[in-house]
Amino acid sequence: MKYKDLIQFEPIETVVKLKDADKTSEAARLVKTYVMSDSMAESLINLVIPQLQLEQTIDNKGLFIVGNYGTGKSHLMSVISAIAEDASLLDLVKHDKFKKHAATIAGKFEVLRFEIGASKMNLRDIVLKKIEGDLKKRGIEYKFPPVDEVTDNKQYLVEMMGLFEEKYPDKGYLIVVDELLDYLQHKKELEIKFDLGFLREIGEVSKNIRIRFMAGVQETLFDNPSFSFVAKTILKVKDRYEQIIIKREDISYVVSQRLLQKNNEQKAWVREHLQKFSSMYKNMADRLEEYTSLFPIHPAY
Repeated sequence: MKYKDLIQFEPIETVVKLKDADKTSEAARLVKTYVMSDSMAESLINLVIPQLQLEQTIDNKGLFIVGNYGTGKSHLMSVISAIAEDASLLDLVKHDKFKKHAATIAGKFEVLRFEIGASKMNLRDIVLKKIEGDLKKRGIEYKFPPVDEVTDNKQYLVEMMGLFEEKYPDKGYLIVVDELLDYLQHKKELEIKFDLGFLREIGEVSKNIRIRFMAGVQETLFDNPSFSFVAKTILKVKDRYEQIIIKREDISYVVSQRLLQKNNEQKAWVREHLQKFSSMYKNMADRLEEYTSLFPIHPAY
């Protein structure tokens, strides 16, 4: 018997670009192809949706989606932002429990998506310049003052959202940023403190106005030894953000359901084959279903 007889292989993209979700057809494809584990669904239901929702008055915070390259971080942010922008995409979600809870944010936002590349600009100027450009496309003219004329960015974000809400009275404004950690890691101490200060401000202002901020990072920002020299500043940011970490179990589930999917008959063949060796390997008998689902990849890998 050959591997092709045991696995319903479905190829996946090696790289998902956040900006792809700006196109309706691509956003629909990304939502339709996203495989969500139960543990990821719980994280989104308990952490992401409560922070994004606009109906209840709570202490809303910003969001960090944490996942290394290849773990589906950009795909996940694309899915969340696509649903938030277009309620019709909710029908394409495969996880029923998440679909039910996501209805509270579906279609409730206008969305700005962008990635941060190699840049010497500070984070404040990058984000605000992107906002200005996005608003202009929507017919809203607003200019943030230069950084050397500002003592508090929050008042200008509030002012900007006032104009935004005149055009979109029933919508929130969701800003989604990818590759944030790569950008911050190349900064000097004073520059990082300034950027973290802006992150704190945009996290704080979320509790008062209908602006929401979500960023993708490769590693957790708060426990990262690379930023130990700005630990006090990091703590201030931590108070204003929730972290959703893509875990190993979430990745295993995606692999088993996308790359290595098997029907019941194929699972029976694999299970019968593996049982011959289960006594030779520690914990294999207890985890036989996991070994079967991931075959021919070892769960430890």
